[in-house]
Amino acid sequence: MTGRMPGPTSHTFFSQRLRLHYVDWGNPSKPPLVMLHGGRDHCRAWDWAATALRDDWHILAPDLRGHGDSAWSTDGSYAIAGYIYDLAQLVNQQRLAPVTIVAHSLGGQIALRYAGLYPDTVARLVAIEGLGPSPAQLEKFKNRTIVERMDEWIGEQRNLAGRLPRRYGTIEDAFRRMQEENPRLTAEQARHLTEHPTTCKAVTSSCSGRASRARPSCSTARRVAPATPPKTGGSATSVTRR
Repeated sequence: MTGRMPGPTSHTFFSQRLRLHYVDWGNPSKPPLVMLHGGRDHCRAWDWAATALRDDWHILAPDLRGHGDSAWSTDGSYAIAGYIYDLAQLVNQQRLAPVTIVAHSLGGQIALRYAGLYPDTVARLVAIEGLGPSPAQLEKFKNRTIVERMDEWIGEQRNLAGRLPRRYGTIEDAFRRMQEENPRLTAEQARHLTEHPTTCKAVTSSCSGRASRARPSCSTARRVAPATPPKTGGSATSVTRR
């Protein structure tokens, strides 16, 4: 990106022993604003919006676990509870409450659940396409037994275990792929998203997803996030504060 001001600085924080990455756009005296990306994004997809808002906000944009420059989940699980915990850790460790959150898609689902758990820590919330499965999808799930859903999930995990990331010989190859998959991106936006995060410079995987000129939505360094096990009527997730 070009502009009169420098870009953000990179930082890390820890959650459940995972080293997670976020960028800080400076201006710490202003109200805190966390920007959460979607499932096929990384944190630098917010750069255009953050550039426009940075004069009035102290913006932090994390890479979700398994995305961008954040660590992969050690057990291969990317349940929504883990993402919520990561957000809680970021808000707590950086003392951001009460925080304003702008979030898209998966990020919206995370933010809405977090706000429901800790409403006193959230000043404002903007959720873009973050309401979860459509009514048609929910109806489909309702008509299937837990045995069918569990069997499908196990099959998906087996397939994912043998899946290799798509690799490109050069950044230019990845850039062309980004443009093919996201025709609404300008050349500048496509190159910017291809070159960030830094892991793209070593290994680049597939690009897919929706995009817009205002807030591109694609990651060239997306880590494969296995599906969450189907619910059985109770929660089997335990979280240890670290």
